[in-house]
Amino acid sequence: MEKRKSLGKGLANLLPEITSIQDGVISEYQYIDVDSIIPNPDQPRKKINELELEGLAETIKNVGIIEPIIVRKKDEGYVIISGERRWRAAKMAGFKKIPAIIKNDLDEIKSLEMAIIENIQREDLTPIEEAKAYEKLIELTKWNIKQVAEKVGKDRSTVSNLLRLLKLPEEIQDLVNEKKITAGQVRPLLSIADKKMMIQLAQKIINEDWSARKVEEEVAKLTDPKNKRSKKENFKDPTLIKIESKLRAKFTTKVEIQHQNSGSGKIVIHYANLDEFDRILELLGIPYSDF
Repeated sequence: MEKRKSLGKGLANLLPEITSIQDGVISEYQYIDVDSIIPNPDQPRKKINELELEGLAETIKNVGIIEPIIVRKKDEGYVIISGERRWRAAKMAGFKKIPAIIKNDLDEIKSLEMAIIENIQREDLTPIEEAKAYEKLIELTKWNIKQVAEKVGKDRSTVSNLLRLLKLPEEIQDLVNEKKITAGQVRPLLSIADKKMMIQLAQKIINEDWSARKVEEEVAKLTDPKNKRSKKENFKDPTLIKIESKLRAKFTTKVEIQHQNSGSGKIVIHYANLDEFDRILELLGIPYSDF
């Protein structure tokens, strides 16, 4: 089988302990039959945009495949570790063979780790797909959120907030995956305990084209105890209401400012469980792991 040299970028900077690629440079690749390759069933991306794929296929027809895919030998064929879109586009373009790095030194779990991280780093995943990728990575590796964030080069709070989206009802997750609604629009819904109400509000967001700020305001009305008080008790300075809204957006949980006429008062940040408590501490710059 013909072997070649390549200047393609590798993934050693992401998982140096599971690949022999040195300094981000792939040392060699070989051509393998596209029909002997199967996609990784556990890869985060569940849907591939057909129009984007057609565009990539056209590019491959014109300039070829610049970077090899990475695969692992399995039975009589190969399983993709990274590069599924390139493989699909190559098949669409009519290619019979494709350049590939064969990583026989990776077991199933390590190759899955590599596939997940490669997808998170390089693919345009939806927020839900990305969150599920982190969830799978934590399940596989037993890493904590901080370790995952370091591996993929993202802030811990970013990873944590994405994982919280998986607490949304499946119906809302589907809407995010279908790009009918954004993560920013649905994140305030996590403050609501009633799932039916969450779904109803999600439909309102779509039907009435609510901005993320509008969602925060509507959720605040539903979750703020002041709505149950008398009109006299219900009054709050508009500036404090705006600050409260911004705090809710930052912490994506219920926040109350209780201000007294004397000038004193308190800010109450609610949390539903210890994971959320840890996430809030992290946002405040005092992670629980420091204690």
